[in-house]
Amino acid sequence: MFQNSKNDRFVRLMTTRVKVLLHAMFKEIAGRREITQELNPDDTLRVVLDELARKYGKDFGQILDPKTGQISADTLVMLNGQGVKKTDTHLKDGDVIMISVPIGGG
Repeated sequence: MFQNSKNDRFVRLMTTRVKVLLHAMFKEIAGRREITQELNPDDTLRVVLDELARKYGKDFGQILDPKTGQISADTLVMLNGQGVKKTDTHLKDGDVIMISVPIGGG
């Protein structure tokens, strides 16, 4: 990391921070409700999900459908309040990702 404060500001401008909110079993596995993830500006949702699977394993590894590479029907992923299934979505600084399980009723 750079020692010069001008360079530190440049490095901060080159990173994207997203907030990941975890619910249900994902919160239990990670041991926390919220994670702040630093990314490169061109990173996608897939990068975040892969990193969570690598770090926490277990059910995080099953968020993605191995056949399609997209978000599994057994997982609810929302980006800024909108449900998403595609993982190639580019993330912006300040985005909020929520991961949970779908709740059904009847």
